[in-house]
Order: sequence, then structure tokens, then C-alpha cells
Amino acid sequence: MRVAVFSDIHANLEALRAFLRHCSDRKIDRYICLGDVVGYGPDPNGCIDLLRNLSHAVFILGNHDAAVLGAPMRAGAATRKAISWTKKRLFDENYFFLKEMSDTIRWNDTFFCHSNPYRPRNWYYVSEKSSISKSFARSKTKLLFLGHTHVPVAITRRNFFCVYIRSPRNGTVVPMSPLNRQIFNCGSVGQPRDGDVRGAYLIYDTDRNVVEFYRFDYDFHRTKEKILSSGLPEEFGKRLMTGR
Repeated sequence: MRVAVFSDIHANLEALRAFLRHCSDRKIDRYICLGDVVGYGPDPNGCIDLLRNLSHAVFILGNHDAAVLGAPMRAGAATRKAISWTKKRLFDENYFFLKEMSDTIRWNDTFFCHSNPYRPRNWYYVSEKSSISKSFARSKTKLLFLGHTHVPVAITRRNFFCVYIRSPRNGTVVPMSPLNRQIFNCGSVGQPRDGDVRGAYLIYDTDRNVVEFYRFDYDFHRTKEKILSSGLPEEFGKRLMTGR
């Protein structure tokens, strides 16, 4: 089975469409979205409409999705403005789509979440040594897939040390370790933050026992224009131009 794992669309319709086109040539059997479908971007309804019609897909709740549903969120003024903007425009059926999302998903020895496996609704970033150690210690699964940081990475734990592949190049293939536990971050479809303006996702191939990292181009200039014309904070458009 080939599973496309993606996250952090952030209401970027141009990026989501480009992602789905990119997947169409890669024989995907299943899709797993790790959350943050909305927030920051100008097309929350358009993105959810596309995802609602996506076959063989499951969805995990992200912190921006939860905030739109009314959960408290620690954030700056610009992010709070984007959440409020989204709440006012979200169609009822799309609100309920977010409400039906799961916190986490577990398949045998594989765990999927938006932020971290030990306190998923606290939205901790798995990026520092302490959070990585906690994720390995408390998840108890061999493979962990997550998003939230907007930076793709592969982490393999070997005894008390971790081996990192940060921002893998497009097409990078990472084998599953037969003995060691691993964490894979799929990066962001709609708002990458590793200095690369291209969207990011990964494919988990359960037959070949590998993870494939991909980047794809999309019209971020168009998304920026829509952010500016919608009245959303200008900084969310500027970020797309630098991948930061």
C-alpha cells in the first residue's frame, strides 16, 4: 500500500490542488491528512470541499482546525485575526467536517498525529531533543508520522542517539529501519518553513518498507494575491515567497 501523508494545508487552495496533481502520478492507495486544513490562507471552504471528495482519506485535527472550532489557542494577533476571519466564512458542512476529525490514528505499530503523540491537544512541537525523546518514550510505536512544524524531517533512533535527515531533497527515499524506531515529519503542503517555497509531503510505502519525500511547485504568487485581497494579514502572503 502507498499512503500519501500530508499536513498543514492552511487554506492554500493552489498548493492543495498541486499536491493532488502530484499524487495522481504516484499510485496512491490512501491519504492521511495530519491536520491544519485551515488557518492563515484565503480558501478554507475550497480546500475542505476538495478534501471531502477525496477517496480513501482520513483526517486528523490540527491546532488551527481546533481553534476554528472554538478551542483556546495561544497565538499572536495576526493568527487570531486569521482564525476569526475563517470562523466567519466557514460553511456549516465544512465546520462539521473539521469537528469529525480524529485526534490521532494508530495502525498496528504505526502512529499518526498532528503535533505530538503524548499530549496531542497541547500542540507541542516535536523539534527539540526533549520533545523527540518524549515522543519516542511515550508513543511506544515503531513508526511515528507527524506535521505541525512545517519542516520535513526523518529521525532514526539508534540506542541513545538520533540520526537526522532535515529537509530531504525531492525524491529522497528513506528505508524503514528493521531494528530502530523512527519519526517522520511530512512538512507542509501550504506553508513550508524550511526555506523552500515548494509544498512538501511524503509517501509511506508499506510493501517496499520505505518513506519517499517529495516537493512540488505551485502558484504561490496567486495565493499571496488572494491573501492580500481578502483582508488577511499581509505577513501570511509574504511567508509564501520565502518559505519561512
